[in-house]
Amino acid sequence: MTETSSSIREPSFCRHLNRADEFIMALPSDATTKLWGVYKAPTNVLIETDDGRKFIVYISEAKGMFFLFNGWSDVITHLGIIFGSFVIFTPLDSTRFKLTYFVNGLLI
Repeated sequence: MTETSSSIREPSFCRHLNRADEFIMALPSDATTKLWGVYKAPTNVLIETDDGRKFIVYISEAKGMFFLFNGWSDVITHLGIIFGSFVIFTPLDSTRFKLTYFVNGLLI
C-alpha cells in the first residue's frame, strides 16, 4: 500500500507541557501505533520548526510506551519552550515531525 501525503500527516498530536516534559516526553500510544505499528518505533526522529531549525531526538521505550528522550531537552532549551507551553507535532513522514509551539499563548 502506498502512503499518500494526507495519510502521512496523520495523526498529528498535541501536548500542554508539564515540568517532566522538559526532560522526557511521552508520545500518545494511539499516535505511535498509527505511525509505526504496535510496540514499534524508530530509534530517533527529526524535529523541524517553522524557522528551519532541525533537531535529532532519540526515542526510548518503557512498559509499551514511547518517549522523546535524548535530544528533547535540547529542543526545549534552544526554542525557549517552557512549562505550560502548548506543542503540536505534525508528521512529515515516518521519522520527521514539524513542531509548532505556543509560549504564553503566542505562536512562536
